[in-house]
Formats: sequence, structure tokens, C-alpha cells
Amino acid sequence: MKGHKKIVIIGLVLLMALSAVLAGCGGSASNSASNSGNDKQVLNLNLIQEPPTLDPQKATDVVSIDILTEVLDGLTRYDKDGKIKPGSGLAKSWDISKDGLTYTFHLRDAKWSDGNPITAQDFEYAWKRALDPNTASQYAYQLFYIKGAEEYNSGKGSADQVAVKALDDKTLQVTLKAPTPQFLGLTSFVTYLPLEKSIYEKYGDKVGTDPDKLVYSGPFVISQWNHEQSITLKKNKDYWDSSSVKLQTVNFSMIKDNNTLVQNYDNNTLDSIFVPGDYIDKYKNSSEYSDKALATNWYVQFNTKSPVFKNADIRKAFTLAIDRKTFVEQVTKDGSIPAEAVVPPGVPGYNGDFRKEAGETYFKDNDVAQAKELLKKGMSELGISKLPTITLLGDDTDNAKKYDQALQQMWKQNLGVNVQIQNVAFKVRLDMMDKGNYDMVFAGWAADYNDPLTFLDMWETNNGNNSAFYSNPEYDKLIDEAKVNGDLKSRNDQLIQAEKILMNDMPIGPVYFQARPFVVKPYVKDLYFPTFGSDWEFKWAYIQNN
Repeated sequence: MKGHKKIVIIGLVLLMALSAVLAGCGGSASNSASNSGNDKQVLNLNLIQEPPTLDPQKATDVVSIDILTEVLDGLTRYDKDGKIKPGSGLAKSWDISKDGLTYTFHLRDAKWSDGNPITAQDFEYAWKRALDPNTASQYAYQLFYIKGAEEYNSGKGSADQVAVKALDDKTLQVTLKAPTPQFLGLTSFVTYLPLEKSIYEKYGDKVGTDPDKLVYSGPFVISQWNHEQSITLKKNKDYWDSSSVKLQTVNFSMIKDNNTLVQNYDNNTLDSIFVPGDYIDKYKNSSEYSDKALATNWYVQFNTKSPVFKNADIRKAFTLAIDRKTFVEQVTKDGSIPAEAVVPPGVPGYNGDFRKEAGETYFKDNDVAQAKELLKKGMSELGISKLPTITLLGDDTDNAKKYDQALQQMWKQNLGVNVQIQNVAFKVRLDMMDKGNYDMVFAGWAADYNDPLTFLDMWETNNGNNSAFYSNPEYDKLIDEAKVNGDLKSRNDQLIQAEKILMNDMPIGPVYFQARPFVVKPYVKDLYFPTFGSDWEFKWAYIQNN
């Protein structure tokens, strides 16, 4: 998923796709002054950015998904041990046909926050809405495993031909076009979340723009949303598993300034923060400090439709001119590691780590000599002797500005190219990317599920998240075949070959694989930090009072 930092496998490897590695944070039983006697169970966190949309069928970014994950339940939900089990979500059980094509989900008795029952029709409606071409869901492709889904989305079929059907109020039947063992994991993903039809009919495209324009099926509801400032969640009294939810309130601020963020943690206004790199030394010896590797990559994305970056050699030149070692050691300073490939380490492959199976690198870091040669070659191919003005698009947070300036300096030093920087609000940046209004952008992608495909399928031609506008028929063929390949080794080989093609064409220039340092107050218990998906899981979190 698109990140301010935006889930698939068979047999034994599939089990890894159905389990997020979660880190529970605890500590001593002491309390801070602000939480002393906190009988109402209030947790205070920082969201950093305004969520671009809380329409579940349209959300693509991690900020929106952070909220949607807590206010909506899907058919399945990752449990606190990081696994998907029958009964962990709105489906109390399911049956899978012997040929692996038909899934029959049996829904539990559960209610929306408006008191109406949650039905199988709510899922059928939401999924077909995501596939409706008029919805323009960028994540519609996550539903293409369903028979008739891609045809409907591309205008070559009808909604009635999509093989998802509510047999009755409590039974949803789905038929896939090929065996897809990753399907259960996907049913927890945001695009698969249910939507009450009457709500959309009432609010239309304004669904999810304010607290009263969405109904809730998850542990919490949105009680207040001061746009660009804060969001407040309250415990959902109608949630089917409300007895497991101890928190009464979760307050989200939207602080972009690192110094202010740290001050708010130190004065106990915030109960947990992700530590900016410049402040790691301040906390690293504290019992409140932890860090972990994420299934997230950061890269420079090139607009392949631009007059300059339509040329692969120039894209490669800008990629090779980046000094990744310096970038992670002196700029991010958070334990992230240089990236010379697309799929992060730790993501499972056929029989182990995909990164090791595919090879660690596809190019040499900080290869200035080669970068200069490629730039010269690319400019000759374009018939130009001077580059036009080139702009790097980025977010407007402290970290984003610092990272963009570091890249700008490297391109100036190593290529002699003056790059302008345009820092905008997160929502604006995503919109500019989708519309192709940029030259380069520094962007990240967080895994939706624990498999290489989540980093590779987005670069298919016409994929809703392919805002580089990259297209290679051979690449498309490999990804399409890998999606439904039941031969694990063959599937892995296809994904390795696809990554090689991607790095040869280089619509994105990998920079680093992200690590995440964070601090949590010792009175906060059972706050989990998934490796992929949303930033937090606080369904089971609570404040331990004296």
C-alpha cells in the first residue's frame, strides 16, 4: 500500500502469508502522570497525516488503512497472535471445495454501528462496488482472483457475472477462476471490507469523509474528525467482540514536526511514537525503545510518460547515482538498510527468503561512473544536450523534506544535475502521482500481505497503483501466470524473472528497506506493531493502571 512510510502463498509457505509478525509492547506497571487513574482507557497516538479517504473500496494508503482496520471488520481478521483463524472476523467459519475454487463463508450474528444486521449482501455489494469501473478503485485488482471480476472491471462483463453471491443473509459464496490459497488472507484486506448499501446510496462519493458518513463493523467508531488536526475513535458498543476491547478512546494527532512529536511523547501527551532517526540516540537505551524490520521499500519512482524519464538509461542513471549507504547511515539513521532490489528481505519465497533466492542486488550502489555514462547515453538517445528542469515530488513532513534534500544533493554532486523539490501534503502527493503530474517522486510501498507479489503485481500495465505508467508485456505475462500458479517453485521462478525485468527497465529506483524504531510508555499493554498491513493493532491494547 502507498505509505507515508500503502497480503500469498501455497502449502507451508502459505502459513506465513496468514501470519503477521507482531511485536507486543509491554514493560513495567508504572504510569505517567497524564494516564494516572485513567479508568476510561485512553490511548494517544500520532497519525502524522490526514487520511486521504476512509472509503474502504477506494483507500490505498497506509494512513487511511490504519483507521479503516480499526473501525471495520472483514470476513477475516488477523488475530493477536498474527494468524487468521475461523471466527477471528465476521465469518465464523467457511468451507472450501475440493478443487479449491469455491469458498462458502458463514457469517456470525453481528451488527453495524447503526444497529442494522451485517449481512452477506453487504459483502457482495461492497466487492462488486470495488469492481465497478465507475468506482475507479485502484485496488480493484485485488479481487481479480474471483471469476468474472476482471471482466466486469474492464467493461467486458457485467456485475451479475462476478461469482460472489449472497445465498442468504448469513451465507456468502465465492467462486475463483483458479485455486488461490492466498484468498483467505486477502479477505481481511481493506478493499474486501463490507459496506452497507443504504449508506452509499445516502452519501455517495462522500462516504467516509466525516464520522457520520460511514457505519462501523470493527472494534471502534470514529467519534470526531477535525480535518488536518486530529481523529478520535471510541469503542464500538455494537461490535461483536466488544468484550475483548478494553480501550474506550483512541486519540490521533497529526503532528508532522519531529521536535514537536518528541516533546509530546516526553510530556506524556502521546503514549507511543515512531522515533525519528535524529532522536534514536535519545531513546535507544531506554526500556521503552524497540525497533523492527518492516516489509516496506522506499524508492524513487519515475514518470515513464515524461519527456526525460521515458528513457530507461536516464532512469538507471538517476538510480545508480544515489549513495544508499550514506542515505541510511546519515539521513534516515533508523536502522534501515540499502535496497538494490524491489522485494525486501524476510518476505518468503519458495523455500526460504525470496531476497536470498532471487539474489541480493541488481546493481551497484553509488556507481557514479556508470551513472554518468548512462545519463550521457540516454540524453544522446533522446537527442538532447541539456536536461530540462526536473522536479522531485515529496511529502511535507520533516522527514520527507530531509530525505528529498539528500537525494537532490546526491544528484547534484554525482551527475551535475540540478533537481527542484516540490513538497506537498500527503493527499496532494498521491493525487499528483495518480494523475501523472510529476517527474520523479520519492515514495514507499508497505506490503499488503506477506508475499513477493504484493511488491510486484502493482507494476502491471493499467494496474490501479501503477502511477509510474510502466508497461512491459513480458512482465505482465509473468505476473498473470504467477497469480494462479499452483506449482510453488515455478511460481517463485516467475516472480524472480519478473523482478529482473523490472530492475532492467527501472521504472523505480530502490533506495532502502525500512526499519521502524518506536517507543511505548510502560503502562501501555498489548499494543501490536505488524510487519505488514497497518502500523498498529490496538484491538487488544489497554492501559495498566496502578
